[in-house]
Amino acid sequence: MFFIGHGIDQHKLVKRKKIIVIGGYKMQSEWSILAHSDGDIVLHSISNAILGALGKGDIGDYFPDSDKFNKNLDSQKILKKALMFLKNKKIVNIDLTIICEDIFFGNHKNNIKKSLEKILPCKHINVKCTRFEKATHMICCESILLIHS
Repeated sequence: MFFIGHGIDQHKLVKRKKIIVIGGYKMQSEWSILAHSDGDIVLHSISNAILGALGKGDIGDYFPDSDKFNKNLDSQKILKKALMFLKNKKIVNIDLTIICEDIFFGNHKNNIKKSLEKILPCKHINVKCTRFEKATHMICCESILLIHS
C-alpha cells in the first residue's frame, strides 16, 4: 500500500543577520525567520507531510506554539516524532520546493539535499527553489512524499 503526504510551512522574515536552519543545514543570512521553534521550514513541511500521509494530524497537534517548552525547539525533534509513526513503512521519495524572494537558495540546494539525506531514511530527495517574484518577506516550503508499507 502507498500513502501520499503533502506538507507546507511558511514564516515571516525580518531583516536581521543570523544563521538560519533549512533542512538541517545551517547558513548565514541577512534575514531571520520568525518562528516559535528554530523555524526550519523544510523539516516542518516534511514532518507535516509524513503526519498527513499517515492520518496523524499536523505538527501543531504535537508541538503547539502555546507550549513554552517548544520555544526555539530544534526541528529535528519534530521530525523524529513524525518518523516514529512510520513503524514498518518506508519513505520512497520526497520532492520539495522552497519559495522565498529575499534569500537566494540556489547555491545551497545541494547542501540542503545532503543534509536531508543524513537525517532522513530516504535517499530519493529532490530540492527545488523558486521565488514569489514580489516583495513578501516570507519563506515557504511545500513537500510531497510517498510512503510504502
